[in-house]
Amino acid sequence: MGKKDKQNKNITIANIVSIVGLVLLLVFTFIGHSYMSGGEIGWDLLISVGITALAAFLLWLMIKAKGAENRVEMWKKVEIATLAAYVIFAIPASLFGGIMHFFIVNDNKEEIKGYAEADLQKINNMFVEYEDFERTALNATVAGLENAIAPNQVCDESLNKFMKENNISRTQEGIESFTKIQNTSLLGDGYKSKKEWFQNKISEIENSVNSWSMITVPLKAKEIEEVAKKVEEDLTARSKKSKLPNIRRDDLFGRHTLTSQNQSRTYTVEGGIEGLEFRNALRKVDGFSPVALVVVLLIHVLILFNYIVAYRTNKIGVGKYMEEDGGITLK
Repeated sequence: MGKKDKQNKNITIANIVSIVGLVLLLVFTFIGHSYMSGGEIGWDLLISVGITALAAFLLWLMIKAKGAENRVEMWKKVEIATLAAYVIFAIPASLFGGIMHFFIVNDNKEEIKGYAEADLQKINNMFVEYEDFERTALNATVAGLENAIAPNQVCDESLNKFMKENNISRTQEGIESFTKIQNTSLLGDGYKSKKEWFQNKISEIENSVNSWSMITVPLKAKEIEEVAKKVEEDLTARSKKSKLPNIRRDDLFGRHTLTSQNQSRTYTVEGGIEGLEFRNALRKVDGFSPVALVVVLLIHVLILFNYIVAYRTNKIGVGKYMEEDGGITLK
């Protein structure tokens, strides 16, 4: 078997090694960049594929230049320039592409988990706030209605209209029927079912973060913000639909009247969506990881292995043109 045939056999093995390196580069860059972006998968995929494709192109160009049969001197310059370009490319790609960030995040994962727990607790707190506020509002409306129907008490036009529109008779039974309807609307099975759905999502996120599923953690960081926003919207909408006015006795006219059309509240997670910390912690954690440095070097050695063992032409350059070995051999 000739020398070139042996080299080709080695190159076949080297191809596999370099492909493994490129796959590792793609995977680590994708996951690392997803931590940097907070789970923006489309952008993460674009960056990781772009970096990997550029590495593959530079590798191909180096191998082509190394094995060029014509204009060897020119291709030698291309080879050196491409190798230099690869090194220059690899440094920022590792620092800012996501690989280094991946390892820094994982080095600090226990601290970062605490931010997720705090964010999820803020979401759960909204349910507590909602239930407390709506029960208090319902009790206040019921108390006002009970005072208004007491003997010798007079209701003004606005209160009479409210009672008529809501089928509230001037009896205790009428008030109890209204109370049941409002309690069911605000805190009944519909609310409980939706709350259970949200809390199942919260538990799912919590379990994923606690088990630190590396690929899904950035997605869960984004999902925390999405769930918080949906809870805000759902609880606010329920509150706005309630029919719980404030009712008091107007001492000037001696009549009971509505002082507000509705006791409702706009619910927001503590500190606002932008105040949730888990996603920001994934994005902004900093530091240095020696393990990351070793892994980065290993990945690029694997990628360049194909170039290192690639066949190099036996032709030599004479000026700007090439001659075969069989011509003049320089020892």
